[in-house]
Order: sequence, then C-alpha cells, then structure tokens
Amino acid sequence: MMNIQKELFKDYPAVNVKEESISSNYLYRNSLFNKYRNRMVVNPDLNRSLISFQANKKEPFYRWFKYKEGFSKRFVEYILSIYGISGNQQIILDPFAGVGTTVITAAETGYHAIGIELLPPAILATQVRIASSNVNISELKNILSQIRGYDFNNKNVPPDYFFKHVDITKHAFPAETEIEIANFNIFKSCIHNENIKIILDFAVTSILEDISFTRKDGQYLRWDNRSDRNLKSNFNKGKIYDFKTRLIHKLDDIYSDISSRNNAVTIDNVKIINGSCLEKLHDLSDESIDFVITSPPYCNRYDYTRTYALELAYNNLTNQEIKNLRQALLSATVENKSKYNKLLEFYSGIGKKEYFLQLVNNFESEAALKESVNSLVSHKNELNNKNIPSMVHNYFFEMNLVIGELSRILEKGGKIIMVNDNVRYNGDDIPVDLILSNLAEKTGLNVDVIWVLKKGKGNSSQQMGIHGRKELRKCVYVWGK
Repeated sequence: MMNIQKELFKDYPAVNVKEESISSNYLYRNSLFNKYRNRMVVNPDLNRSLISFQANKKEPFYRWFKYKEGFSKRFVEYILSIYGISGNQQIILDPFAGVGTTVITAAETGYHAIGIELLPPAILATQVRIASSNVNISELKNILSQIRGYDFNNKNVPPDYFFKHVDITKHAFPAETEIEIANFNIFKSCIHNENIKIILDFAVTSILEDISFTRKDGQYLRWDNRSDRNLKSNFNKGKIYDFKTRLIHKLDDIYSDISSRNNAVTIDNVKIINGSCLEKLHDLSDESIDFVITSPPYCNRYDYTRTYALELAYNNLTNQEIKNLRQALLSATVENKSKYNKLLEFYSGIGKKEYFLQLVNNFESEAALKESVNSLVSHKNELNNKNIPSMVHNYFFEMNLVIGELSRILEKGGKIIMVNDNVRYNGDDIPVDLILSNLAEKTGLNVDVIWVLKKGKGNSSQQMGIHGRKELRKCVYVWGK
C-alpha cells in the first residue's frame, strides 16, 4: 500500500504516513464524518431543482440556451437574502462563474460582482446578459428585420467565412447548414455595434446543437446516424432544424425578453476575468471579497471541452487549443495531467513558493483523501478507467489551492457558499463535502454548516446493478472567516 501511495503522490514532497493510516478502507472517512456530524443539517428550503439549473428553465435569459451546469438564479437570491447586505458596496465573487448566474443576479440586486471563468461559451453567455441590458432595443429590432430578409443560401461564400471545424466536430452539420452559417458570418462582419454582435454570436452558439447531427449526452456528443461520420449506432435525434428558422426563433425569444422588461437594471457593476481561478485568484488583494457563491466542476469525469465542442469550434479554437483548454480546466476528467510543476513554477514566479508549499502540506496531510485515493488504486483493475485515482488526486490538489486563495482574499466576517457533489466510483464513496471542508479549516476558515438536501443523488445505473441502490449526500457548504 505504501508503494501505491508513493505512485499517486510521486510529484510531491515526501509525507510521513504511518502504515495503519491506510489499513482500514473507511477509517479516516468515518472519522471525518463523526467530526462534522453535528454541522450537517438538512435544510428544507433546498432541493435539487434549486441548486441545479432546472429552476432556471422558465426564467428570461436562462431559457435562451442549454447550459445545464451550475445552480439557479433563485438559489443565489436565497443566499443573498440570508447573508447579503444590498447597497453596502459588498463584493461578491464566483471563481467558477459559468454562465454568470451568481455575478448577474448579484449585480441586478445592487452588489458589485467578480466572476472568473475559462470556458469561452460560458463567458459569452455572461457577456450576452450584460449586452442585453445595454443594447438599443430599436437597433436590435432593425437587425432582426434585416435577418428575416437576408439570403442565407448564397453559395458564393469565401472560404474564410465557413465554420472552422476541429476533429470532434467534422460533419456536424448538413451541407446547406454549413453554407447558411458562412452567410451569417458575412452578415455579422458588417455589424459594428458590439452589444448586437455579442447577441448574434450567442444566438448562433445556442442553436448549434439543434441544427447539427449531434446531441449533448452526458460528457460526450452523441451522433445521429444521418451524419457522414462512420458510426456503428443507429441513433436518430429527431428533427434537425433549419439554420435561419432556428436563428430567427432564438432571436425572437431574446428580443421578447429584453423588450418586455420593465425598469430593467443596466448591468455595469460586473467584472468578468477570463482565465483559470488557479492563477487569476492571485490578482485579488487580501481580504478584498465580502463573500463567495460558487459551484466548482464536480469530480465526476465531466469533460466540458467535448460536450461544448461545437461552441468551442464556433469560437475558432483549434484542436490544440481545445486540448490545452482541457488541461487548464480544473482536473475533473481522466485525461487531466498533474498541474503540480506548473503551479509550483507559477507561485515561485510571484514570490509565493513557501505559501504554495504550505497549502501542499495541507493537502498531503489529509488522511481521508489518501484513504479514498489509495482505495481506488487498490481496486484499479475493477474501475472502468485506470486514471480515475489520479483524477481524484489532482481534483482535490487543485481545489485545495483554490480554497487556500479564497481564504486569503475573504474579508473577516465573510462567507463562502459552495455547491458540490459527492461522488462514488466502483461502489467506493468519496465524501467531497467533508474533505473540502476539512481542507478549508486548515486554511483558517470555519465550517459553519453543511446544508444537506433531504433527497440525495442516486448512483448510476451501472453502479446500482453491481453495488445496489445507495444515495449520495447532496450538500451546500457554508464556510466563514
């Protein structure tokens, strides 16, 4: 077992761990559960819809697109009603901003907000929300009228205007749709109003799935058998929409929502930082943030770069740039490699090597995490992917650094509210809520409460068939300083 441990932690300074610390499969995880037992409280106000994207489906703006990751606007409003002091110049941060639910909701209710995000389609979704609050509605109406009369079937289109496919998106559209997209790009090139350009770009990205031979399916794209790809499956996704028809329908929804708002708030107190919070958090000053509302990627093998491949290609990312993006995102897929050396170099370059090593020590001393990782390693041959142990290891290493930085920048009396999921691999539970909370305490944060949803999350059908039905806790953590 000690050899297994060294294999997983080989990039890190040596850690003195006694043999008995990994001799029992759940010894340290049970100990951690007992430590936080009295701080785990069922919150009847919370449900799966509220802390997921489901509650957004009928909300203006959120109905414009199919970004299913993250929590709802009503959840942010709920948190602000408990901890916020509107109009008091409070600054709210979301280091995993996604489509901007936290920052936009906070800004609309009088707060200053900062979001950090790396995924281009998510950044565009936040930008369109800001653009829609500032756009000239008459000018937008005029553009819609022009689009209705525009010829999207002109075949004499220069090559530069066609969709720039990457390997994973080739043959994603019917031939006529490729021409229509190219014609749209010509139309867009004549638009000089930045707010309208953002709205148009967003409208196209939000219909790419509808007009393609693909469907988002878990962490991958599922391909329709009518595409020109060599497929074994006979999957048929149903209707594939015409580009112009779908674009106009989407723009009509957007125009309707924008024009129907009464006394709409102009969103000008939001700052969006493009990049990874593993690096960008260092640009924020000590004790400069009043509180944090966030939901990081879960440790569940979800690969955003594959799910949103069409949207990334539309943003003109190349194959290599998508691969680089996959590695830059928080490690949550089996393809992610260790960022230890890169982050050590980064911290050293900004004169914070000792601080980095202190956070590494917090991570290395987390016995329940070692127990979880080594348990996975010892059953590696039973896992459906041998890289799951290293993924789990890398995930917690990076989250530990994020938590350390959040602790540093949080104002005294501030709160961190985090939504995350526990995970299970090969029937082995990993208590993400307890491990992250314990790491938070090591940075000086207090674990005020771990709100538990009354109804948890069931295991996958694959695991259920082997290990039986067993719920995983779904939680919201509240940490204070």
